[in-house]
Amino acid sequence: MSFTDFEIKRELERKSLHIPGLMVPYIYQYVPYLTLMVLGLVSLLYYISEVRRINKGGPLPLIGYLTNKLTRSTHLDLAPIYLAVGLGIAAIALPFKAAMAGALLVCICDAVAAVVGMKFGKRRIFVIRKTYLGTLAFFVAAVLVLWPLLGWHGALITGAVSTVIEALAIEGIDNLFLPILGGVLAKQFLGS
Repeated sequence: MSFTDFEIKRELERKSLHIPGLMVPYIYQYVPYLTLMVLGLVSLLYYISEVRRINKGGPLPLIGYLTNKLTRSTHLDLAPIYLAVGLGIAAIALPFKAAMAGALLVCICDAVAAVVGMKFGKRRIFVIRKTYLGTLAFFVAAVLVLWPLLGWHGALITGAVSTVIEALAIEGIDNLFLPILGGVLAKQFLGS
């Protein structure tokens, strides 16, 4: 399946909304309750907006505009909520650097994989919607962004396991699993 430039641009716009997620582990260190309240509120507003979009109701200001413009499905898309929940759980349960590693995986590497896979990927992995090239791009991006935190050994292992998680995930569930499981794995290479 090939994608048009419009579809690739739209996916890039969608993935650019993940970038603020990189701030979650950092901000959580200083104002944890406020961080979690904002994640919860944004998730709630997004959910309401999604339900209204599906039921052909009027859009909510800003969030409704974004969901109408950037959605990739006709059914309820929970991927942004999974992202907020995954980042929140990682920030609560993991040390800062481990939560940051998980955030890098979901906010940067997932976007790289999506855009490279859509633009250049031709061959799909078995019955999975992911392409070999997009999956390789995820792995390379993961190693590069994790190396400063984990060293080469930790970046290679965390990148490899996270690549499998991303490749096998369906319906945006990688947005939940990558920050948590990637962060848990990264923690093993951070020492005490």
